Amino acid sequence: MAFRPDVLGNPAVGREPLVAALAVTAAALWLTRWPPGNAGVRVLHRHTAIDPWEVTMDLTDKVAVITGASRGLGAGLAGRLLERGLSVAACARHRPQLAGDEAKLLTQAADVTDAEAMEQLCAAAVSRFGRVDLWINNAGLLAPIGPLRENDPAQFALHIQVNVTGVFNGSRVFTRHVYERGGAGVLLNISSGAARNAYAGWSAYCAGKAAVDRMSEAIALEEADSGVRVHAVAPGIIDTDMQSLIRSCTPEQFPRVQKFLDLKAKDAFSSPGFVADRMLELAFDPAAADTAVLTTLPLEHG
Repeated sequence: MAFRPDVLGNPAVGREPLVAALAVTAAALWLTRWPPGNAGVRVLHRHTAIDPWEVTMDLTDKVAVITGASRGLGAGLAGRLLERGLSVAACARHRPQLAGDEAKLLTQAADVTDAEAMEQLCAAAVSRFGRVDLWINNAGLLAPIGPLRENDPAQFALHIQVNVTGVFNGSRVFTRHVYERGGAGVLLNISSGAARNAYAGWSAYCAGKAAVDRMSEAIALEEADSGVRVHAVAPGIIDTDMQSLIRSCTPEQFPRVQKFLDLKAKDAFSSPGFVADRMLELAFDPAAADTAVLTTLPLEHG
């Protein structure tokens, strides 16, 4: 049965056909938003007239922690989550300068490679807001760039310390918090398409993000009965300082640089706000509960 607008408000048409038509239409819209067989990718219809946060998600009293929140995606995530009414604890190596409701915002200088600093961040968030519902491990590095034979070992070691050990530290603190308090929580580890497809010149970045993927899958298995849901999220391409660094590379350093120059020319990026909204859906929309651990977000202008 196709949806027929002419039956709306027509007293000559009974309720049953109208209800059936609306049901079919709703089912069709749902399939558009989450296509069958597309596990791991939550695809929202971009032009829906209904704000999904008003309909399907309860963000009342939700608390999020975001690492690497001083700029780029992290700052964008923090700003959007504050707009959506969440309380946010945000950190970076230098204290993030973020605007928002001071009653709902906590900022700290904290290095993700320091396990004690992550414990203190979680404790501060719990002391201020009562609990943590969502933890986003966003802090990360791209360098070193270039052939592995030319990479500086110290720079490579720092990369792994931030991109892998930093995720370990945040994940450890959050899973312990949820385990000890009981209830549910969502852990989102920022991954990348580079975790799943190798790029010449990015050996450190590919290795680190692949480690984040495997770590996230292991945590999901370990915490299956504890209430923690885990996702490694490839957020797509966002025009941040990291993208500027990529575009500044020579083809000898990064052979795929032209792809990113073309993306800039077309302005084919997702905005931090768009990514934040998709991540909120992933975390709190009940329909996303069965999404795969390894998750790739849709493109805003795809």
